[in-house]
Amino acid sequence: MILDFASMAANTIPGFKGGEGEAIVRKFDDPRMGAVVRITLPQGASIGLHTHSGNCEIVYVLSGSGQCIDDGAEYPISAGVCHYCPEGHTHSIRNTGGEPLELLGVLPVV
Repeated sequence: MILDFASMAANTIPGFKGGEGEAIVRKFDDPRMGAVVRITLPQGASIGLHTHSGNCEIVYVLSGSGQCIDDGAEYPISAGVCHYCPEGHTHSIRNTGGEPLELLGVLPVV
């Protein structure tokens, strides 16, 4: 299966997961396996702090830079960094850079 995010509808979501600003989300969802998402966070935007239940999340940074809060600890993220949030854990991501922060998230069903 090929997922072509460029041809998927982009949904602009204000306050994504309780975050600030808007997130531009393109999502493939399959209830049998989970979801794959491409998220663009404009400068200053964030994904709000949330806990994963029923899934985990692997986030790969495609471009840009920001900060990740992972169970209360804060880490810088940039292109090429991969972040893993296991089921039952909490995280948030904020764009602190000068360009859009592009993320690829994989949320398998556990």
